[in-house]
Amino acid sequence: MANLMDYLVWRGDLPLAVDGWNGIDALAMAMVCYNDFPDAGPGARKTLKALAALQPPFTPEDGQHVAERCGLLQRMAGTARFGGMVLHDFVNEVDMARGIQFSAVTADAPDGSRFVSFRGTDSTLVGWKEDFMMSFESPVPAQTAAVEYLARAAAGTSGPLRAAGHSKGGNLAVYAAANLPEDVQRRIVDIYSFDGPGLNEAVVNSESYARVCKRIHSFVPQASIVGMLLSYHPDYKVVKSTALSGIGQHNTFNWQVEGPHFVEMEQVDRGSEVIDQTLREWLRQCAPEQRRVFVNTLFDILQSTDAVMLGDMRRNVRASAAAILEATRRVDPATSRMIWQLLGRFLQIGAGSLLDMLNRKPDPGAGTGTK
Repeated sequence: MANLMDYLVWRGDLPLAVDGWNGIDALAMAMVCYNDFPDAGPGARKTLKALAALQPPFTPEDGQHVAERCGLLQRMAGTARFGGMVLHDFVNEVDMARGIQFSAVTADAPDGSRFVSFRGTDSTLVGWKEDFMMSFESPVPAQTAAVEYLARAAAGTSGPLRAAGHSKGGNLAVYAAANLPEDVQRRIVDIYSFDGPGLNEAVVNSESYARVCKRIHSFVPQASIVGMLLSYHPDYKVVKSTALSGIGQHNTFNWQVEGPHFVEMEQVDRGSEVIDQTLREWLRQCAPEQRRVFVNTLFDILQSTDAVMLGDMRRNVRASAAAILEATRRVDPATSRMIWQLLGRFLQIGAGSLLDMLNRKPDPGAGTGTK
């Protein structure tokens, strides 16, 4: 079965002017944004092909995900379909003090359209904290930055606009499009979210969201975890993945394609349904302020290890564990009790949902992945 890289070999020689945009093209744009493009920052413009030639060489120590994303950039750069795209206004902001992890890049395609790609969560602790913050706060700093970025991108052109992102980047693409002025929204052709968390109920019920919701294309893998968070997406499509684990399913290089389309499933796996129901129930039972205290305390403890990246903690597990244990002793008793209560409630809800799902008879009338 083919994947994104195979698609580029098969379709890469066809310019967009000959064969227009599809969902797999959008996925390629969403994933290439994980690469850094300092030579295409504000005021600079370079083709994708030129930027690929400037990338530092990949080393085995960089890891599989970096290898995949570097390989994607090189393959896209060698195609007629993507190589001539002009990239500009690349930004990458990671600030622990402000609680923001935000990165985006704009591409001008030869067909006259403009494509804005928002990066998903990286491996920094602040990036993951911002994801958790979505359970009690909206907008989070990255969402505000995404609205401002997309508005600037729209002001620089009069042509059609598209936006996309993977993981948190998908949430940012949808949130930004839903919060632009109406005249700018009319120029947006497509918005793509690839296994991105949903939005909160207030945004989804807004008039501004209603104006763009029919142009949102939401895709999740069959065993989605990230894309089930908050769960207020419009209709979504379920993509077949070859990965066995939930984290592997989140990796879009495992998603299956056939021609210019994803290989679709009727619905997500039962395990994803359990996680979806568990998170919904936990969020319903916990007040926003409880979630805020839980998230802030959890990441204060993690940051007490002096780690910046998740990999920092993995490289020195013993020291990290000692620092976390010491930090938990400094949390006041009331906060400590609430954290353990919330964790216990989550586990209790999850166990109950799991038993209920395992005992439930299959629904013969189950439809496609529609929320």
